[in-house]
Amino acid sequence: MNIARTSLLALMAGVLTGCTFTVDADVTAGAEATVAAKAPGSFGEPFPEKLFTMDRVSVVPAAEGDVIPDGAQHKITGKQLTVTYRSDEGPTAGQQITATGAQAQVTDLKAALDALTEKAGKPTGARTDWVPVNPGVGPAAAACQNLAEGEGTRCYWVDADTVGYLHMSKEAAPYIPFDKTRLALEDLEKKN
Repeated sequence: MNIARTSLLALMAGVLTGCTFTVDADVTAGAEATVAAKAPGSFGEPFPEKLFTMDRVSVVPAAEGDVIPDGAQHKITGKQLTVTYRSDEGPTAGQQITATGAQAQVTDLKAALDALTEKAGKPTGARTDWVPVNPGVGPAAAACQNLAEGEGTRCYWVDADTVGYLHMSKEAAPYIPFDKTRLALEDLEKKN
């Protein structure tokens, strides 16, 4: 009993005098790295694993030929990324979407969109000119163009802080709505 009383008294004396003990441990050992949450309205990682029936195939820095150029009404401020989604099985096999975009400072939505579509022009065999389309939520502007038979559809979009380009395969274009695609890529919610 004296041993227990002495140990208890020693413990209480230590606590009362401010004695503490520490254990050095690596609290991150074995823990997986976490990905920062994506700010809604940004074109950046993480992108959704699935887009409609398509699986995300890759996210890479935009290739030199895919880089969206700065214009008088917009300046790219972030890293340009290209994300690709594809469906390889079932009735949606062959559907593919490739989008390139970046954060940007945009001073005039319509003028920036007009400059991008004018610079892109109308390639030989294109079935339509650039046609305004529903961008989803605004303020934003978007336009798409049906390319030559079998080449799919391409679109540009501009909003207050993002500029993007999207190409849909001929298998995807008739079935994939542009506005919902943009909302998914930028992690935006449609308002009723």
